[in-house]
Amino acid sequence: MPDFNDERKEEEAMRKLLRNLILGGVGMSMLAACSADSVNDEMNTLNASASIVEVQDLSMGDLVGRWTMHSMTSVGTDEMAAVPVDFDQDGVFTYDLLKETDCFDTMYFEFDNQGKVNTHQSRLYFGSTGEFTCQTTGDYAATYQISGNDLSVTFTVDGFQYTETKTINRYSENGIEFLMVTLTKAETNGAVYVANDPGNTVASELQKIEIVYKKA
Repeated sequence: MPDFNDERKEEEAMRKLLRNLILGGVGMSMLAACSADSVNDEMNTLNASASIVEVQDLSMGDLVGRWTMHSMTSVGTDEMAAVPVDFDQDGVFTYDLLKETDCFDTMYFEFDNQGKVNTHQSRLYFGSTGEFTCQTTGDYAATYQISGNDLSVTFTVDGFQYTETKTINRYSENGIEFLMVTLTKAETNGAVYVANDPGNTVASELQKIEIVYKKA
């Protein structure tokens, strides 16, 4: 006999998944631990080369085009330092998440000037023992609005309409345009939907992720 409570939980999980994927661009819960001189050196390099991003009001025209994944970095918060990760478990820890998995390499957003956006998203799935696999979730279509530098995306899942808003920053370097968004631990804690993060995964100690998309 089917368990209707389980079915409702699965339906709600899928709705939450799409909500987080469309605006967050990453489906995982956060944390890992390590300390090494090489890791500290890398963090110093990241801080020294980090761009100063000036917050600016945006329009649809600023977003029109295809934005592909450029970087995904573990960064610190006011309370805690950045945490390096070893997703591929090769003994090398880094703040650069894209060096640890190719799961997110194909992610993108494509905005038009009529308020429509298409996106391709992936997520990490964590098993009960903490191992992970990459799952491609596919392509999604939605509508969007921009107010100041707040991006609101509206989409429908199983007949339910959702609108999610996220602050984004746009900046240029050497003539190339970038969009940056940050995800805190609180915003991503619910993003492992296939199975709950058992708390011992390779991502369990991450506190904040900075994601940058580059205009193609």
